[in-house]
Amino acid sequence: MTKSFNLVSQLFKDEEGKPVLLTENQLKIFDLIFKKQHHRTHLMAHTRYGKSFVVALAVLLRIATFPEKWAIVAPSEKQAKIIMGYIIDHTFDNEYTKSKLEISKDESLEHLRRERSKNRLVYKHSDGTYGEVFVISADNRNKQKAGDALMGFGAPNVIEDEAALIDDDIEGKVFRMLGDKEDNYYFKIGNPFRRNHFFKDSISNKFYKLNIDCNVALTEETNGASRRVNQEFLDEAKKKPHFSVLYENKFPDVDAVDDKGWSFLITDKEYENAMDLILPNAYIGTKMLGHDVAVGGGNSNVWIMRCGNYAKIIGKNQDPDLMSTTGQTIRLARENGIDMRNVWIDDTGVGEGEVDRLREQRFFVNPVKVGEKASDDIKFFNKRAESYWALKEWLNRGGKLCSTDDWSELRTIKYKADSSGRLQIMPKLQMKKDFGWDSPDVADALMLAFSGNPYIPEVAKLRAEEDKNFNQYDVI
Repeated sequence: MTKSFNLVSQLFKDEEGKPVLLTENQLKIFDLIFKKQHHRTHLMAHTRYGKSFVVALAVLLRIATFPEKWAIVAPSEKQAKIIMGYIIDHTFDNEYTKSKLEISKDESLEHLRRERSKNRLVYKHSDGTYGEVFVISADNRNKQKAGDALMGFGAPNVIEDEAALIDDDIEGKVFRMLGDKEDNYYFKIGNPFRRNHFFKDSISNKFYKLNIDCNVALTEETNGASRRVNQEFLDEAKKKPHFSVLYENKFPDVDAVDDKGWSFLITDKEYENAMDLILPNAYIGTKMLGHDVAVGGGNSNVWIMRCGNYAKIIGKNQDPDLMSTTGQTIRLARENGIDMRNVWIDDTGVGEGEVDRLREQRFFVNPVKVGEKASDDIKFFNKRAESYWALKEWLNRGGKLCSTDDWSELRTIKYKADSSGRLQIMPKLQMKKDFGWDSPDVADALMLAFSGNPYIPEVAKLRAEEDKNFNQYDVI
């Protein structure tokens, strides 16, 4: 980042005419854009950190150097023009950017510099190509108008400022602006005001994430720049509204109900408390294996071992071969010392084929049809809801998860009460339709490991045959 630090300090000036000095994490932001390090980036930085300023410098240098089109989208035109204002201001800091700026015949550089009111800027390169940046509003107050406006524009590079304040439907149209170019670039910035698309992308594997909260800013290398916050200021700010959102970069409480009555099943606190990098000294209780079967379709086959105090992912792949997946189930159970009678498999769709194959080999696993009636059908809508609630209660009793980002799917599971007061889990098709979330294969595999019930008729029926024809692979 030394090269970027020198580049910025040589080209740009602050309000006092001194070289612009960027802190350690401001340089990271600059490089993410100027070097286009990741095609999808999610940035949260505490308020007044200078993120819009740094973004503006990076976009300015990018369009002054490369023949690209960039769009700045924000919840309002006023907000979108904040970045544009910085771009205009610092265009005049050096001859490199100033000489490339194209203006109309009836406009002067001084007028542009003074008014800072342009919605579009063009920079001409020595080879005759152009770099361009424009701003556009994604005003939520008139979704139809905002959506129509966005549909009229296109840019392969989009900066979405204050992204959390942009409605989900409108954000979908912002994304369409990228077009179908393979090298398109999407950079989302904001404070976590809402648990909408901005939250979804904060846990998506498709996005590179950079989170600069007030505690990070207090300890980063400043490289001679003024520190944006100090402890005395933060102590005072803690007494103000939205401190956790504006300075700690924390999304609103997960228990907040959406406009359709759905709430997140696992709270942020429950999720964070469950993460554990250290393996337990001993596994308490019976080892169970939950297995969600995909066999193709872009989803994953997942195997999860859990016991009374701990759970970990012991297998995950996208193998489309059912026989191979069946063999993997047997191998993983053996390697982890799991009795095959404590293996729980989704018996819906392709999972039914694996259960049948295991039965042919005299392995008496437990088939689970999650859509069937729950054991407690007064409280739960179906077996899926009952098993997910058992998972949640296990976490609250101190259950730990071997730390990995794959568990983030747990944070996408939503629930609500139906008309009879029974708890139900949002169907996967609705998750995909409403939020664009993929099938929660890891979360479902863990849920299956909590579906054990001695009163399931299918299991009880198999026990008698099991005692007579017990497989040579018993308990390892």
